[in-house]
Amino acid sequence: MNIFSWIKKNWLVVVLVLVILVLLFGNKQAGVTNLAVMPSFDGAYDTVSSKISMGRPQGIMPEAAPVTREQRLTVQDTSMSMQVRDVADVTKKIEETATSMGGYMVNKSLTRPEGAASGNITIRVPAEKREQALDEIRSLGVKVVSENVYGYDVTDQYVDLETRITDLESLKAKMQAILDQAVQVEDLVNVQMQINNIQEQIDSLKGQKNYLEQTAKLTRITVSVSTDELALPYTPDEAWRPGVVFKTAVRSMLGAMRSVANTVIWAVVYLPVVLIIIGLAYLLSWVYRKYLVK
Repeated sequence: MNIFSWIKKNWLVVVLVLVILVLLFGNKQAGVTNLAVMPSFDGAYDTVSSKISMGRPQGIMPEAAPVTREQRLTVQDTSMSMQVRDVADVTKKIEETATSMGGYMVNKSLTRPEGAASGNITIRVPAEKREQALDEIRSLGVKVVSENVYGYDVTDQYVDLETRITDLESLKAKMQAILDQAVQVEDLVNVQMQINNIQEQIDSLKGQKNYLEQTAKLTRITVSVSTDELALPYTPDEAWRPGVVFKTAVRSMLGAMRSVANTVIWAVVYLPVVLIIIGLAYLLSWVYRKYLVK
């Protein structure tokens, strides 16, 4: 029988099979792409960090105003990639290091992709103990593959906040004097509302000022650790390494085999449903041809 004739005669079966396939692979894609992402946050301090860097291009720090060294307020962040023997043990010791130096752990995550354990941990320690903390962290690893320090000056922002706070407090004192002289209820209400609004602005600016002070006192250190050097976020020094190519090829092969296995499992699970629907479609087609077609 010609395939086109069969499709034309059994169009209902074809439509149902196509619908099942779309539902099957559509759900599969949705399940694969719906990945959970662990958020990264830094307590109360980093909730306003975006306000500090707003308007500044990534990777470019503005030149600081000419102020004496004793008056400077600088912030330093350090990122490090390190190969280790035991990811869980090293991250635990890094957290203990931060605690022992008067700091704290910001966030931590551990993963185990394809047998190679890896993880990330972010800590804050007093700025004056940054080098001591880095030395202790380096001693925990087999190899430090990358290390970067990012420093930026926030003196101008800090001075600007102090000036704005002073101006608002002066304005608030003037509004308070007006309030003391007001007689009518409407005037009292309006002036009090203005004072409350000014106080809210003062509190907000003081919170930003406190954030800058605490960020400068507590430097942030982010460490990426893994038992496999290839899992770390860095660029190898050598342009071509056969060992790296071999490991990458093996991982790609394992990923392809896993995808095929997942497809087979989905097909096996949905096969009974597909067979039942195809059987019902054939039954409806037979009834249609036998009793309805004249």
